[in-house]
Amino acid sequence: MKPCTAAYVFDRPHLKFRECDAQYMNQLNFSFGLVVDGEVSGKHWQHIDEYKAFIATHPHILPVLSVGGWTAGGFSEAASTEEGRAKFADTAIALLEEHGFLGIDIDWEYPGSSEAGIASSPDDYYTFTLLLRALRERLDALAEKDGKPRLLAAALGANPSLIQNIDCKAVGEIVDQINLMTYDIQTNTAASHHTALFPGDERYPMSADYAVKCYVEAGIPKEKIVIGAAFYGKAFQLEKLSDEPQFTPAKFIDGSYTDYCNLQERLAKSKLCFDEKAKAPYALDGEVFITYDDPVSIRHKGAYVTQNGLMGMMCWEYGSDYNGELLRAMYESMN
Repeated sequence: MKPCTAAYVFDRPHLKFRECDAQYMNQLNFSFGLVVDGEVSGKHWQHIDEYKAFIATHPHILPVLSVGGWTAGGFSEAASTEEGRAKFADTAIALLEEHGFLGIDIDWEYPGSSEAGIASSPDDYYTFTLLLRALRERLDALAEKDGKPRLLAAALGANPSLIQNIDCKAVGEIVDQINLMTYDIQTNTAASHHTALFPGDERYPMSADYAVKCYVEAGIPKEKIVIGAAFYGKAFQLEKLSDEPQFTPAKFIDGSYTDYCNLQERLAKSKLCFDEKAKAPYALDGEVFITYDDPVSIRHKGAYVTQNGLMGMMCWEYGSDYNGELLRAMYESMN
């Protein structure tokens, strides 16, 4: 089976699909369906027709609906009862069938946590599994009916502190794919990589490799893990200039999230560096430390996927790649 090269695509204004990108992906996650009054809804979508036209032209790409996203609530409440789980699953399946999706990705950020400003409960540990099982049963029934396999995926945070809120062994048995969000993993008090492959400093082990090892140890099969590439950058204000600023005191700049396409002008006038230990690029614009993914770091991630028998790589987010070079690096590094 070919490695999974998946892209999340956000239903953003002025969304456009490039025909030349199709050859470099085999899964496209439309983001996001929302949980509204316990039902999975797409009534807010603006570009679903463009998405469906792109998929129709390129049928090798698996169309997947992603439900949730950062600050998107309703999961804990819906999952808390058998009736709620049935309502969630039934409306999700109806939405899949209406628009021709062949998979669903549950992006609950995060079970057992209210970090994103959403409701949570200690019972999420169990009800998350039950919600996935309800979806699995309905997806399998569809596949048995028409012979088309249906993908069930879950997006999980890369911080291992979240593992305690998930029955990883049970979840790993139910789903086909775990999209491990190996980005936004910086520490906000030091100049640190937000999407490093390996730890850049022994004082802060967070990295894709660390997250993969923790989840595998908790019971997620490695062959179901898809690690994430970041098509955006973040920035820190350094306390003082340094020839090696990684992990020196700095303050994370709120609101510094910048699409890769919009980051190019700043990178062009910055000092570009590469942390060989972390396999991660960074840039210095005066006293500002910029962390991001580039084609080189993504190729290292692809090699890691192959060497470790993982399922593949995904990215957030397709529309942020200004000329397709990051997507191409993902695909070519695993094929």
